[in-house]
Amino acid sequence: MSPFKLHSELAERLRIKLGRSHYALYWLSFIKGVAVTCLVLWLMC
Repeated sequence: MSPFKLHSELAERLRIKLGRSHYALYWLSFIKGVAVTCLVLWLMC
């Protein structure tokens, strides 16, 4: 099994287990990216 397919299946199972939509997870990922970027910038200054 390819790593991409393995990751896709794992992410889909987690999404179903959490009861979230794809749209909600897109927003969660976006917010997480913004938070990590802000943290890195804060640590660099």
